[in-house]
Amino acid sequence: MTQTTPTPQPYALKFWYRPGAVVRALIDAGQGHGIALLVGGLFGFVQAIRVAMASENSVLGVLFAGAALGVLAIYLFSWLLRNFGRWFGAQAQVAEVRTALGLGLLPWTLLFAGFSLILNASSEAAEAVQWIPFLSVFFVYGYVILVLSLSAALRLSVLKTFLCLVVTFVVSLFPMTLVAQLVLQRL
Repeated sequence: MTQTTPTPQPYALKFWYRPGAVVRALIDAGQGHGIALLVGGLFGFVQAIRVAMASENSVLGVLFAGAALGVLAIYLFSWLLRNFGRWFGAQAQVAEVRTALGLGLLPWTLLFAGFSLILNASSEAAEAVQWIPFLSVFFVYGYVILVLSLSAALRLSVLKTFLCLVVTFVVSLFPMTLVAQLVLQRL
């Protein structure tokens, strides 16, 4: 009788139900940073679609600025998360937090892209409203993935990671909103 070793599932599939384990494995292998930055750029790009459609200026310029702001936000937010994480006992490098943050934003990137498609395809607001329960569940699921991914990178409990994320978000919300508005007004 020969023994077969089970084939490991690809990270792309396993991420959706074991995000902490996948992020930890990628960080330990020194991988995933480029994909995380790509997701950050796509997240900013998707957020800029709404602004680009309402803009009288170059749509490509607005979309490019959104992608650039997404990558910049990944760098800034991961730095803040690492620093505030130290209050809770985190021992992570900024690149590790950046990887976890970028990968943790993948569900929300897909969610907001899907929501943009729904809004563009719907001729009336009532058609888009029927998707709200599904989008709400996926929003919470995305937040859970984000917290579990960051928990693996910061090496903190889920509760401490949640508190660290809340503190980081509150501290960075107003300055980042102001910078984004100033940049987008110039375009």
